[in-house]
Amino acid sequence: MSAPNLIPHIRNALASLRPAERKVADMVLSDVDFAMRASITELAQRADVSEPSVTRFCRAIGAHGLRDFKMLLAQSVAGGLPYASTAVARDDDLQTLFDKVSEAAVQGITHARDALEPSAVEAAISAIATARRVYFFGVGSGSGLAVQDAALRFLRLDIAASAFTDGHLQRLYAGLMEPGDVAFAISHSGRSVEVNESIQIAKERGATTIGLTNVGSRLAWLVDIPLLLRVPSAIDPNTPGVSRLVHLCIMDALAIGVALRLGPKTLEKMRHAKARLSQEAEPSSGDTP
Repeated sequence: MSAPNLIPHIRNALASLRPAERKVADMVLSDVDFAMRASITELAQRADVSEPSVTRFCRAIGAHGLRDFKMLLAQSVAGGLPYASTAVARDDDLQTLFDKVSEAAVQGITHARDALEPSAVEAAISAIATARRVYFFGVGSGSGLAVQDAALRFLRLDIAASAFTDGHLQRLYAGLMEPGDVAFAISHSGRSVEVNESIQIAKERGATTIGLTNVGSRLAWLVDIPLLLRVPSAIDPNTPGVSRLVHLCIMDALAIGVALRLGPKTLEKMRHAKARLSQEAEPSSGDTP
């Protein structure tokens, strides 16, 4: 097995791994940078397995042990991640730059489509379509923007949706949730303390919890309905990060699914709302064209 092929090799080996080994594999694929620098204890804790399971995983994918696994993983990253995208090089021209960034987005969305479990998507659509209200939780420039966009999408469907990107407000509103409400968290890493605590609070209050996150993350284990992805983190500043685009695409699909579930009345409301917005956008008779 050549070093540059290690990461796709792990993905291809998932079905043949034991459950504990698969948890380690999912964790590695969700955060390659962490896997390269973490100790065996940290890896075991993150994957929620024993330390011997980490060693067995390393051997199952062809490494002699943890040290050898980390070396192969580092060489794979240095050689370019075929499962993500090749980093942009200093001597790339603009056309090559756009080609690489575009290909990264296409690959990210394709991987997300293949990774999502249809039953989980159906459960998420059903929960949102019947919810009394939906609160979206996310932080940062990626997930924070994604939850704000998601709330707007569902507001257009006449669903009482709100987005919170501040940790204090997330905990506050999570504590006000009740059965029949939905708490929807978006987090690429699934390690945000504020988001995870808010989801735990909402769950204790009886709300249905949904998480859009990478496999093997802490958030994935907390929610009632996990929407699991295998989207890599950007390895360096020159590697395109696609998680935000993937999250937006999935939320768009969920919104369309909910609209179809709600039926013609909701679609008619959307048409009226869009018509009103179009009228307001048109210049008045006294405006200069």
